[in-house]
Amino acid sequence: MNFFLSTDLVIGVNEALNLKEHLAQISAQKPGIIYDANVASSHYFQDVLKSLTSGYTNAVLYCNEFSGEPTYAHLENVAEFFRGNMPDVIVAIGGGSTLDLGKGVALLMTNNVPALSLKGFPSGVNDPLPLVTVPSLLGSGAEVSYNAVFIDEAEGRKLGINSRKNFPKKAVIDPQLSMTAPIESVIASAMDSLVHCVDSFGSIKHTALSRIFSVEGFQRTFYALQQNQLDRAESRLDLAIGSVCGTAALMNSGDGPTNGFAYYLGVKHRVPHGMAGAIFLKEVMRYNHLHGYEKYAILNPMHSTPSPKEATEELLEQMDDLYKQLQIPNLAPYGYGKGNAAEFAHNASEALKGSFSGNPVEFTEESALKVVFQLT
Repeated sequence: MNFFLSTDLVIGVNEALNLKEHLAQISAQKPGIIYDANVASSHYFQDVLKSLTSGYTNAVLYCNEFSGEPTYAHLENVAEFFRGNMPDVIVAIGGGSTLDLGKGVALLMTNNVPALSLKGFPSGVNDPLPLVTVPSLLGSGAEVSYNAVFIDEAEGRKLGINSRKNFPKKAVIDPQLSMTAPIESVIASAMDSLVHCVDSFGSIKHTALSRIFSVEGFQRTFYALQQNQLDRAESRLDLAIGSVCGTAALMNSGDGPTNGFAYYLGVKHRVPHGMAGAIFLKEVMRYNHLHGYEKYAILNPMHSTPSPKEATEELLEQMDDLYKQLQIPNLAPYGYGKGNAAEFAHNASEALKGSFSGNPVEFTEESALKVVFQLT
């Protein structure tokens, strides 16, 4: 059994105000700071940035105004910006897309090659600049992951730059930075955590250790969402821990159909990745349950029955209630009905056979169609 997580992690309310000290610990002299335009107007973020730049007056600042997940072309442009005033460390502050952009920039600063040449799983690359991630949303897990999602516009696919060299040197998680985010973004990110936890839990490549993280991440995130008190720092801390746990589990096991569906829908209709996954999560779980998979009972800490089957059914009923509470949509708003469900299932199956193969029960194009039918 193998398990890895290579990022130093600090979590705490107001911890982002100590970024200057965290950078000093890794001997930073000239940070390049990439921050999300969505947090730029936040008074708390402005305090964070002021505190950081007061200690680094030579810092190079870049505001990421790119809408949606970054493309390789956008990464190339941002890398050129920093090459003109080379930093010795990258600090990425924002949502998952901005953190991924930071990973790509850190790698391109030491590898003067076209961004597209690094797509997929590059080998033989130089070590990147040290990267410090500071998430403003809690759920994608990008702050501790080596994966970085980028879209190849020519192919219309998410391919990313995935190398263990991408691991951030340090992640500083401060729930205060997420407090001004739109509630729909907070919910989408938290649902992304649930997808990571459930997919990794059921993955045929899971280990006993990865499952510990899957279960803890699911229960913390699910409970925080159920309580419907996301304006409290305590709930945001649960989301933060759930995010780290879900991503650690996913990296050490593998994904499943839900993540695969999310990638396909997200690229085709520019649906935020967390919400795209949320649309499919419950029905993939229900499909697995109906085909004999009863281990989801372990995710339900409050079950009132010793029967795994009944405990799983109880969890799915709670999921139904949560989806109503959070107003998670089906596929209808994106133009899908019974008439074109088969086309969606076929295209998703062709594009994402790897994700489907990780499911704990056999999952084919016919399986995909049954899930999609439930959502139309």
